[in-house]
Amino acid sequence: MLGIYSFFLYNINMAINPSLINLLKRRINFLRAVVLIILASFIVLTILTVFMIFYYSDLSTVFLVMLSPQAPKSSLYLVPNVGKHKIGDEFAIDVLIDTKGNDVVVSAAYLSYNKDKMEALEIDTSDSVFTIEAEREIIHQGGKIKITLGKPTPGINLSSGKIATIRFKALESITPPTNNIYFDFTRYSSRYSTVILDNKLGTNILSFTRGAKIYID
Repeated sequence: MLGIYSFFLYNINMAINPSLINLLKRRINFLRAVVLIILASFIVLTILTVFMIFYYSDLSTVFLVMLSPQAPKSSLYLVPNVGKHKIGDEFAIDVLIDTKGNDVVVSAAYLSYNKDKMEALEIDTSDSVFTIEAEREIIHQGGKIKITLGKPTPGINLSSGKIATIRFKALESITPPTNNIYFDFTRYSSRYSTVILDNKLGTNILSFTRGAKIYID
């Protein structure tokens, strides 16, 4: 009986051994520190990732515009949106804007076209609804067209306002499956085609574009 009692006391002493308890505490504290470091690193990386996305991709503007109630919209489109021409023909396409009831002070129309099948000859802004010209350029090597125009407050408010007329020359035969003259466009991004609202904040409200499908034979 005495032996059993002694064995019991020995095990209790081992269980409450201060050095063993301290060892367990140190291990728990170490694991807790590791978990906190991992959690802090995750939070920091998440914050940096969100910041980089907002800074470099204009998503801040996208989210602010899309989350606002009844976000203002506008569109850019080409007329005619379908054309059929012979090799050697010259033809014109109008760049139009629909502000959808909003006052607009700036519009940038950035276009891409099939440079192997057609040649951009001239950009005419003489009868544009805008009055200030900031950019009018044909980049033949890349098949790009850049047109940026503006008008002081209150700007324009039209459903079918002409921005510019572009003249092309048909070079080679083509039957395009999709638009072969189209806007460089990401919704609400100021890096491509834009329409700027007259709200003193530089808000881009371009929400839709429509290009053109040009057949050449």
